[in-house]
Amino acid sequence: MKVRIHARVLVPATLAVALGVGAPPVCLGQDLEQAAAGFATQWATGDVSGLQSRFSESGVRVQWEERPLGALSPQRAGASVREYLGNREGASARVSRVEEVGGAPARGFAEIRWESRIRGVSENVTRTVFVAFTFEDDNWRVAELRVLPQTRL
Repeated sequence: MKVRIHARVLVPATLAVALGVGAPPVCLGQDLEQAAAGFATQWATGDVSGLQSRFSESGVRVQWEERPLGALSPQRAGASVREYLGNREGASARVSRVEEVGGAPARGFAEIRWESRIRGVSENVTRTVFVAFTFEDDNWRVAELRVLPQTRL
């Protein structure tokens, strides 16, 4: 059986693939940057319900410094964030790196430089918050959240 492909079909199809027509907008990288910036803002202000709304429905792997908690449901992850941030005052959170790593579904990550202090203490502490995202339901969702231990120079 011979298959004939006409130029009228092949050229528009090739052009559509080359231009990314039909590809999800996540390929542009801007949406992940916006998701990371929104997460950083909510993290800095302690907006736990806003953070929880960003969590993947399939769960979030959580690690607080050297204490890994494993995969938690969005509700348990939110409760854990609330507990972790409960005695801290956020001074600032700034996205320092964002990168898409591809895959299906699309995945990416952000590193956030977070300055905070324990309530009642005047000294700020700087930590890195690592956030892994997965693209599901047309949104970047948090699949992993790690606050890395403070490193001494």
